[in-house]
Amino acid sequence: QEGASLCQCTVGNATRCDTASAYLFRNGAHARPNLTVLTGHMATRVVFQGDCATGVSLRADAAKSQDLPELIVRARREVVLSAGAVGTPWLLMLSGVGPAAHLRERGVDVVADLPVGENLQDHLFWPVMYPLKPGKESLTLYDKSVKDLAGLLAAYTVGKGQACYPWVTMLAFWRSGLRPEADGNDVQLHMVPFIGHDQETAEANFGLADKENRDMDVTNFPKYGVTALPSLVRPASAGRVTLASSDPSVYPVIDPCYLEDELDVKIMVEAYKFVRKVASMGPAAEVLGDEYVDKTIGHDPGSDAYLEERVRRTCLTIYHPVGTARMGRQGDPKAVVSPSLLVHGLKGLRVVDASVMPTVPSGNTNAPSIMIGERGADLMKQAWGLRP
Repeated sequence: QEGASLCQCTVGNATRCDTASAYLFRNGAHARPNLTVLTGHMATRVVFQGDCATGVSLRADAAKSQDLPELIVRARREVVLSAGAVGTPWLLMLSGVGPAAHLRERGVDVVADLPVGENLQDHLFWPVMYPLKPGKESLTLYDKSVKDLAGLLAAYTVGKGQACYPWVTMLAFWRSGLRPEADGNDVQLHMVPFIGHDQETAEANFGLADKENRDMDVTNFPKYGVTALPSLVRPASAGRVTLASSDPSVYPVIDPCYLEDELDVKIMVEAYKFVRKVASMGPAAEVLGDEYVDKTIGHDPGSDAYLEERVRRTCLTIYHPVGTARMGRQGDPKAVVSPSLLVHGLKGLRVVDASVMPTVPSGNTNAPSIMIGERGADLMKQAWGLRP
C-alpha cells in the first residue's frame, strides 16, 4: 500500500479499546460460567504426556519466587498459547519445545526439536522533530499541569479533547526503492502533532535516557512543533529469543539484532530524506521551522553520515515483535506451527498470537494479531465439531 491517511484506531467511547474490553467485558463474556480468568499467576510450562499436551503449570508470582506451590490446569481438548512473540517461545522452551542443543545447554528435557525463538522481527522508528514557526502553536504532551487535569476531565466526562486522541494522528506508506517492488511498502510514516518534553516518560516508555555525548535530554527540545516518526516496516534483520535459565522466574534473553543487515540502515536513511522532502513542501513548509539538529553528531546535517548516525542513536522499537513460532507446512525447517496453528510433531498444542507470523506485516500488528485470534477460534471450532 502507498499513500497517506488519517490514523485508524481501535477506539470505543473515546478510549482505547483493547481486546479484553472488546471480547470479554463489552459483551459480558467475562461472566460466563465456562470462563475462569486467573490474574497474578504465571504459566511456567506446558505439561506433556509423551507428545501430547495435557495441561499447563501455573505459579502465583512466579517472577518473584520459585518456591511457591505449582498449580496444574488440565486440558480436555487442547492447550492454546497466546503469550506473544516473547512469552510464547519462552514458555515453549521452558516446556522442552525448541532447539534441542540450546535446551540441553539450559538443562531442559527435550520434547520436540523445533526452531522456537528464531525469526524475531520487529518494527523500528526514530524521531525527526520540526519546531513551528513563530506565532504558531501545536499540542503539547502532558506536563502534569492544571491544563492536563482539564484535558483529562473533558475526556472522561464528555469524550472530547486531546486525551481522547492517539498520539499518532496521520500515517503514510512509502517505498524506498531499495527492495523488490513485490515486497510492497518498506517505510511507514507516523505523524505526531507535538514534541515530547517529559524525560521520565521518554525513559520509561522508550529507554531514552540522557547519555554522555548524546543529545537524549528531551527537556531541551523545542516547545511547539511536530514529530515525524519514519518507520522501518520490512526489516531484513532478524533476531531471536533464548532461555537465560530453566528457571521460569528468570526472564529470557531477547536479542532483536536491530540493524544487523546493512540494507535496513540504507532504507532508514532514504526514509529520513523522504521526511525532509515532505517537510519542505506546500502547507508543511508554511508552518514548520528548521529541523531540530543533534549538534553532538560530528557530521554535516545534510550528509548521509549524519542521517545514519542519527538513526542509529535514536531508533526505537514500536513494540511489534512477531515470528518466533513461525507458521509453515510440515517439513519446513524454519516452521514451528502448521497452517492450522498446531505445533509440528505434537498433539493438543496450538499457538494463536503474533509469534506465528512468518514475516512482520508492513503496517501495525494490532489488527493482524486480533485476526489471528479470530482465525484460531474458527480453526478450533472446526476441529472440535462446534457451531461456527
